[in-house]
Amino acid sequence: MKKIFIIITIIVISVISIVFAKYSEYSKKTNEINAINKEFLYYENSQIQINTVVTLMNKAISLNKENNIKQNDKLIFEENDKNSIKIYLETKSTQNEELVQIPMEELMLNKNAGPEKVVYAFSTSKFEMKEKEYHKKTGQIKKIVFSEKIN
Repeated sequence: MKKIFIIITIIVISVISIVFAKYSEYSKKTNEINAINKEFLYYENSQIQINTVVTLMNKAISLNKENNIKQNDKLIFEENDKNSIKIYLETKSTQNEELVQIPMEELMLNKNAGPEKVVYAFSTSKFEMKEKEYHKKTGQIKKIVFSEKIN
């Protein structure tokens, strides 16, 4: 009888430990996702300058690299269903006045561009968050489009 009680006690303690560990892991992931979302959505209802957009793009690139998001031969990050982040800059095309969305990789990682050139090119412009998407699986921000505010 004593052996059965000890075995049942060990099983119960093991199950409780496993459940607690899983809950702790889930809670930690949720807090990380909330922190990332808060950082990227902080400027949601305001007009911002290009240096803030560049900072967010650098942060997204850093997180994508940290999360081992694959890049294609043009250095564009390939979206996944969990933790990839894409930021686009929407502006009028110089050729036909049409709105175009430029991916962050084209602006920040292209050898002909870079943060300094982007800041210089859009130094007098203001931007606002036009669109946002979340990953269905995790709830983390997936895509943000910053649109140039035309006066």
